Amino acid sequence: MRIDPLLTRSPVTGAVRHVTDDLLAEVYLAPLFPEFTLEDHLGLNAPWSDSFAAAPQETARAVEAGLVSLATASPNLDPSDLAPERLASGRARVHLAALRDLWRDLDALPTPLATWRQVLRSTAEMALEPLPLTGPACAFTAPAEAAVAARLAAHHGWEETAHLAPAGAEGTALRHLQENLGRRSGKVAVDSSVACHGLRDPREEAEFAAALARSLLDRGSVAQAGEIGLLVPDVSAYGQALADAFDRVGIPLSGLPVEAVRRDTTGELLSLLLVLLGGPVPRTALASLYVLPGMPWPPDIGRRMARELMDHGWSRTAAEQTGIARDFLDALRPCESPAQLFARLGVAARAVPQARLHPRIARLKAVIVETLDWPLLHRLAKPQPNAAKGYDRFVEGVSLFTENALPWRPVRQLMVLGMAGRHWPRLPGSNPFFTEGEIAEIRATGLLLSGRQQKLARGLELFRRQLGVASDGLTLLVPALDLRGDRLTPSTGLALVAHMLGAENPDALATELRKAPPQDWPVAYTRIDPVPQGGAPELPAGGMVHIQRGLATVDKPGVDLTALRKTPEGAPLPHSPSRLETLLTSPLGWLLDELGAKERAWAPETLDVMTLGTLMHQVLEDIFVEGALVPDGDSLTAKVPGVLDAAISRHAAWLAEAVWATERRSLLQEAMQVCTAWAGFLRDTKSEILHNEIALSGEHGGLLLHGKADCLLRLPDGRILVVDHKRSSAAGRRDRMSKGWDLQVALYRAMLERPTKDTALTRLVAEGAQVVTAYHMLRDGTVLSDAQGGDIPRVEATGENASANAMDHLAHVLAEVGAGAIRLNRAGDAEMSKERGIRAYALDNPLVAAFSLPDTPQEEDV
Repeated sequence: MRIDPLLTRSPVTGAVRHVTDDLLAEVYLAPLFPEFTLEDHLGLNAPWSDSFAAAPQETARAVEAGLVSLATASPNLDPSDLAPERLASGRARVHLAALRDLWRDLDALPTPLATWRQVLRSTAEMALEPLPLTGPACAFTAPAEAAVAARLAAHHGWEETAHLAPAGAEGTALRHLQENLGRRSGKVAVDSSVACHGLRDPREEAEFAAALARSLLDRGSVAQAGEIGLLVPDVSAYGQALADAFDRVGIPLSGLPVEAVRRDTTGELLSLLLVLLGGPVPRTALASLYVLPGMPWPPDIGRRMARELMDHGWSRTAAEQTGIARDFLDALRPCESPAQLFARLGVAARAVPQARLHPRIARLKAVIVETLDWPLLHRLAKPQPNAAKGYDRFVEGVSLFTENALPWRPVRQLMVLGMAGRHWPRLPGSNPFFTEGEIAEIRATGLLLSGRQQKLARGLELFRRQLGVASDGLTLLVPALDLRGDRLTPSTGLALVAHMLGAENPDALATELRKAPPQDWPVAYTRIDPVPQGGAPELPAGGMVHIQRGLATVDKPGVDLTALRKTPEGAPLPHSPSRLETLLTSPLGWLLDELGAKERAWAPETLDVMTLGTLMHQVLEDIFVEGALVPDGDSLTAKVPGVLDAAISRHAAWLAEAVWATERRSLLQEAMQVCTAWAGFLRDTKSEILHNEIALSGEHGGLLLHGKADCLLRLPDGRILVVDHKRSSAAGRRDRMSKGWDLQVALYRAMLERPTKDTALTRLVAEGAQVVTAYHMLRDGTVLSDAQGGDIPRVEATGENASANAMDHLAHVLAEVGAGAIRLNRAGDAEMSKERGIRAYALDNPLVAAFSLPDTPQEEDV
């Protein structure tokens, strides 16, 4: 492709303008061509048929790229220019013939090639206005471009001019680079005309460039900002960073887009709607819809709805919406027919009129008639970000030049950013159809298809010409990392520059700014005071943090931390056994949970421990119904699959998708084993199921408690067995109970013996019924209890004091947190919890780890 653009000089005014594709289309009355698409032509017998069947969209893009590269290499933009019969039999001949046949079948080309072909087929009399050409010849013009230029020259004439000479002073290193980059040349020593600095990443590059521009102006090295130029990669990371950095130093930046890249919020909304209407509804997709701009609820309400959904799986705020918002949310249900789909999309379009969904919906209607082709719908609705528009260029600002074009004015000082990775020159990609050897064979037939060698040569020449606009100095900036933190290697251009300036390698040429003394930096700097202790928190020596209201005094009582969470009426909320187990492991982790200070990352649904446990609990509840007979083996075989499907539909609808088929089979096998084992236990103990999912509430030591027992059984001797299903094996729980560190069984008993609500179960206890609490371990079918359940068949008793140590420690910690004191963890607490049989999940919190003390205990801070 050309480096110097085609220019035309008006014969009337002498004004020069670019010969753009739009201008050619207007002057030669190029017809409006329909949108170019290949999908309907690629599924037949062709070398890419299998690829198209597996990935139609990706294959279509590759075929279009291959077709465009061949058309650009053909001098007449005609498929007859392709001559596969001149090649030896083999892969290259097959692919070239297939692309030629496809071109003939299409009889169409994508813009701008279709416009070029119109010019080649036109006469001079068909042009609506004269377009006399001016400018230099270009050695990198593709054959099709050359043919168009020749036809325009034949129609209107061409005044050929010379390339601009490099602007650097004779004898300087800068001039040597401007004349010889990419060519054979000797080496010269580095002088003041060239500098190279190593920075951390694109953000730091932008900050340095702005500071250097400020320094050049303050020192008088340049008279005005317009004499400074920035050559920047076509990467979004640089645009906003440079705009912010130059704004902070008070220097205008000329060449930024008039309109920056904008989100296609209409496409985002339509894509999310199709995901939700296709079902099952992914949690992250619905949350993303809640926070999209322009929804029929205020932005803060949308954020609250999304947060509730991600935290709890549903949103109370969303359920409370009324009016048009309620209609919109009610329409987000899976569809089974085109009529349903477009009716619900219509509701969405009316609810969010500013999104202008109707034209996009009409496009979908045009391709969907009788059945819902979801892949096609998603492909048509895919968001297409609006590209940056125009350039805000003015005389007074620092000139911003882009990677793939010649600079638009000369400068005295040029800074080149991003001299690492695939830039300067941008490394060419591989041809989607032909290897480099095959491209050489095709070129030998006369079709000048560009390979990596030709593209790299063009990139180097473009870079050399870009460097040629600087007259006084060149500064190269080399980032070590990209914005993701991935390490970058020096660019090809930097390696060539280093070689031409006598450096052994690019690292020897670049001065690492952070390794140089600040007084040697070429820019002014501000030294930031170091963070004390390297950022580590200052912790009390004894490990106790005292929390008090207002100004702390020695005799002032601390805040009762057990009463932080309150009901809307102001009453303290009760605590669950799981929260108090966290308190045993880490008071700080417990406090963070009480305050809601926890990580709130968005993540898609996954088959984690919580989901697996929920599904198994639901299956047991629906199979073993209160008051019903225990099902036998045949009954279980018939019922469990349907019950599991219902549980999946209720709690994890996404698990019904085809990609989770293997996991569903594994879940069904597990559910059958769990139900068979539990049925055997119920028959052996002759237990009667009184209730499933029974709520418990009570108090212990003045602390309100609440919980939920999974199953309530009555034994033949009248005892009540309160069961908690645990989706794990017995080993860990057995170890914890035998060592006296199981808290839950004791708290369940406390809620039954000292209830705060009167229920049928608490009345049984009050009347003298003996209660045994137990765990049903689903992975191996073991039922564990303390000593009170030792004589029950198939129940394994773990000892008299299953909770003794846990309750003693709980009383001690509750006294501390009730007085506003938090004992910090120590580094060895994880191992200590393991010895007690407790899995210390609270210690996984990075904040807890950050505020942990060393193992060696010190005297407590009182």
